[in-house]
Amino acid sequence: MPYRLDVIQGNWPADQLGAGVEGLLADSTVLSLATAGHERGPHANLAFYAFDSDLVLYFVSERSTRHSLHLAEEARAAATVHLPPPGYGEQLRGVQLTGRACEAWGRHAEAALAAYRGRYPAFAADPEAAARFLEGRGPAALYRFQVEELTAVDEPRFGRREYLHARVVR
Repeated sequence: MPYRLDVIQGNWPADQLGAGVEGLLADSTVLSLATAGHERGPHANLAFYAFDSDLVLYFVSERSTRHSLHLAEEARAAATVHLPPPGYGEQLRGVQLTGRACEAWGRHAEAALAAYRGRYPAFAADPEAAARFLEGRGPAALYRFQVEELTAVDEPRFGRREYLHARVVR
């Protein structure tokens, strides 16, 4: 992994925490993204996502959506990814992420498209559709969410109610 985790809270080695976070991200496909804007207030939405080995998440959204308008104003965002527990209050698995999110351009758009196609092979399979995303044409865009901090809970791996908090160092 090209990033490293600086563990702030918890007694697990950073490499084990990183492997756990990447496992959680691999086991789910939908994130909940939280944004806020000056005039539109707070907002949460769901999005399919992909991620890369540098702990950058990518999603696709229409530029006209409330969260996209928020990100055009302020690039700060938070997200959660979780897996359904087998029963109420049992074996919680999820990660809370904070960082910077914005529309992907240039090499970031290429990385976003590659990650998204790696996870969803049918996405933008048509060369014209791929070109629209890479060139920033059309109503939908590729977005990148660069994780700066995270809090993970993975009870089967790390223990009951063991919340681990870390900064992402690149």
